[in-house]
Amino acid sequence: MYPEVQPRILDLIGEVYDAALDETLWPSLAPKIANTFGSASAQIQVRHLEAGRVERLALTDNYKGHDLQAYESYYAARDVWVARAAALGMSGVVASKDLISDAEFEQSEIYQDWARSLGIFYVVGAVFRISDDQLGVLGIHRPRAGGGYDDEAKARASQFLPHLKRAIEIRHRLAGPATARAVALEALERSGTATLVASGDGRLLFANRRAEELLRTGDAVLAAGGRLTARDHEAAARLSALIRTSAATAGGSGSGSGGVLSIERGERLPLTVLVAPFRPAREGFGAPLPAAIVFLRDPESQSPRSLALQGLFGLTAAEATLAAGLATGLAQGKGVEGLATQLGISLNTAKTHLKNIFAKTGSSRQAQLVALVLGSVAVMEI
Repeated sequence: MYPEVQPRILDLIGEVYDAALDETLWPSLAPKIANTFGSASAQIQVRHLEAGRVERLALTDNYKGHDLQAYESYYAARDVWVARAAALGMSGVVASKDLISDAEFEQSEIYQDWARSLGIFYVVGAVFRISDDQLGVLGIHRPRAGGGYDDEAKARASQFLPHLKRAIEIRHRLAGPATARAVALEALERSGTATLVASGDGRLLFANRRAEELLRTGDAVLAAGGRLTARDHEAAARLSALIRTSAATAGGSGSGSGGVLSIERGERLPLTVLVAPFRPAREGFGAPLPAAIVFLRDPESQSPRSLALQGLFGLTAAEATLAAGLATGLAQGKGVEGLATQLGISLNTAKTHLKNIFAKTGSSRQAQLVALVLGSVAVMEI
């Protein structure tokens, strides 16, 4: 081992573990790997065996402008480096000299049609198993003029390989939870419900877009010093108590199940609030963080999407606009006559639209129609 290289390898090991927890960091690793090993090119692949797919986690710039799909669909199966490294049992780092002679590689299809255009001739790297269906591939390359890799280069790569393998395994294990987390966040954004997560002392940990809008308005709830509270003092005390007891339950030191409250807003309809225990997992590893999840519903902001109502019930654009207006307007004390004025149509036209809406939705009363509309996916963000 060359002493002067060791710190650079240690830095690289740290960065590969960072990438295991942050998907956006993988691409930047390729040039760092190449530079660390005195090379011009590097790549990290994950091969999904059942799907026959090659996932490229990191590539140096020499791959830019090349038909990577052609490699996946054709040359991947003819990559003698990968095939022969795998045949050796995936036991560790190998170099070109362990796999194929210079003369044979020079005549190979993978070199003639692929590697030559990338400016690569020699390799040091490894093929390793990630799961039953996945193989990892590390390739570090030089052009022919750069000379082949010796045993010292293999030894240095062997110091890095176990950490790369472990980092990709971590990435694989986190893939399911990461997808589930992304789905959950997307659902919260589209639900039409303002949703927040707060620690036991009220410190805000998360807020979706609807919640951020309510906090900016600040007529009922607000963030004071980074902590969730209510403008009304009595409601603020009640909200704080519910958050505190819910977080305690989430942490295993309480038994409260949360609760509900209504926050008055002067002449506007009150904001309704539900608080419950919540244990969101920390990013990466570590114990869950005890917290409270807070759902807020503003009866004046449930605005069904007209386009969605057209698709759901076969309404015309004018009918959908009226139906959406009724669902929102009734909560604000607006009836058909007020909506007709607002929309710039006659009362008779509005009544004709309403008759058609009743027929198409299978409803017979305005209250029934409003319940149907507000209970549909038309209130979700699109």
